[in-house]
Amino acid sequence: MNDNLILTTRCVLALVWLYNGLWLKVMDVSPHHLEIVSGIAPAIGLPPRVFLSIIGGLETLLAVGIVSGLFYRFVSYFQIGIILLMNTIGIVYGGGSIKEPAGLIIMNLPIVMCALIVAKHGPGPYAMRSIKQEEILK
Repeated sequence: MNDNLILTTRCVLALVWLYNGLWLKVMDVSPHHLEIVSGIAPAIGLPPRVFLSIIGGLETLLAVGIVSGLFYRFVSYFQIGIILLMNTIGIVYGGGSIKEPAGLIIMNLPIVMCALIVAKHGPGPYAMRSIKQEEILK
């Protein structure tokens, strides 16, 4: 697969997580996202706004991990797991805010497919590598 396409895929994935995490959950809080976590946050003893900020911070860290290219296979599968977990929790505990559960899942399929491409074909160029990754690639 073309290295530049893989790099572009990785950058697009990072941008999606950065937008959803940093922008929609931390900087310019989305009322829709806040409504979804409002059904879950009290169960863990946090105000919804704080819980949403924590989630946003973690999504931002995931974006940094994707851009770095370190442990790309783990990060790719981790993304898929997080998407499945967040969708499941949102559908089950999001109350009436999730009116189209199938649509929520379908809208996330391109992200899942991009993560699978990176997992299969590697991080592409401009990826940081750990010493262990260098040994595996030899």
